[in-house]
Amino acid sequence: MLALLFGAGLGFVSGLTGIGGGIFLSPLLLVMGWAEPRQSASVSAAFILVNSVAGFFGETISMHALPHAAPLWAGAVVIGGLVGSELGARQFAEVTLRRLLAVVLAMAGLKLIFFQR
Repeated sequence: MLALLFGAGLGFVSGLTGIGGGIFLSPLLLVMGWAEPRQSASVSAAFILVNSVAGFFGETISMHALPHAAPLWAGAVVIGGLVGSELGARQFAEVTLRRLLAVVLAMAGLKLIFFQR
């Protein structure tokens, strides 16, 4: 029940801030002790994928066309995802993953503070 309440809260905060819920989900999983860094990264990646696909389809319906660069962006996403998965799963130590997460969270915080429309 607690996880459902937190999930609803994450969705609410994500909608308010315009930042995807994955950026909030990963730290929550770590703070609550529900996952280790690698598990948290995996769960957050799946969460972000599902939300991104939903957003993609919603945007496509509203625009009635994709930007010309969409295939290039999709290729970059696939390559980045493969490289990131390999590094996160097999190459980086847990402390490195925590530091990278801290950098991503700091960037998200800066976006909230300075780059909102």
